[in-house]
Amino acid sequence: MRTLINFAESIGAALVGAVHFDRVYAAERIEDAVRADLDAVVATAVAPLDWAADQAPAQDFYSIRRLQEVMATCRISSVTLISSCAVYPVPRGVNEYDHINPCLLTPYGRHRYHLERWCRDHWDTTVVRLPHVFGGPHRSDIRNPAVDLASLAALNPGSTKQHYDLARLADDLAMVKRLGLKLVNLVPPPLTNRRVLSDLLGLAPMPGAELVRQVLRDVRSAHAGAFGGADGYIETEAEVLDRIAAYVLAG
Repeated sequence: MRTLINFAESIGAALVGAVHFDRVYAAERIEDAVRADLDAVVATAVAPLDWAADQAPAQDFYSIRRLQEVMATCRISSVTLISSCAVYPVPRGVNEYDHINPCLLTPYGRHRYHLERWCRDHWDTTVVRLPHVFGGPHRSDIRNPAVDLASLAALNPGSTKQHYDLARLADDLAMVKRLGLKLVNLVPPPLTNRRVLSDLLGLAPMPGAELVRQVLRDVRSAHAGAFGGADGYIETEAEVLDRIAAYVLAG
């Protein structure tokens, strides 16, 4: 039996559309799982957004504790935890084998690293770390792909993000299981905000955006080759841009 505990709506929607789950517990109804026999659990415990968690760390940690308190009452054989690349204090040139000092993390990263360690202490756990995500089947009237990307215009154009397409998540998780990996970063190569704006939307950065603090992200994976990638990334820059372009057109 396979159970999904869905704390991240877009990630959960991508999995539900591609993988069979016997039970699905949304964040607002997680107490329904108390003392349940969940067997193999996939937990998408990366919500909310990092900036929201850092602005309200106590509330964010409460959501993590709430998840832990419920899971601690359940019969669980294994856990696949969808975590975040935000657990790396300096997310540049690091991979799964690099040491993490939680004292250097933001609240968002620290809380998710705490959850990773807690799950490992209690069950047979696989941790899958994702960067910024897009795509999947989740759509709403107020969530438009082009508008989402256009928001990058207010950020430093030289900042980089790693954009992971949720459309590939189910297949990637199946590969993780086949390989028997216990920790993996699913990371494409970083793209500058300027490149995404100009290549995909034909937009320029907003005036003054270059004055915004520059943030550089370049997390790698030691297992990239197994996912069809190379040089620490699961796909190429061109492939990422093609995926983002398809996402925008589908919106």
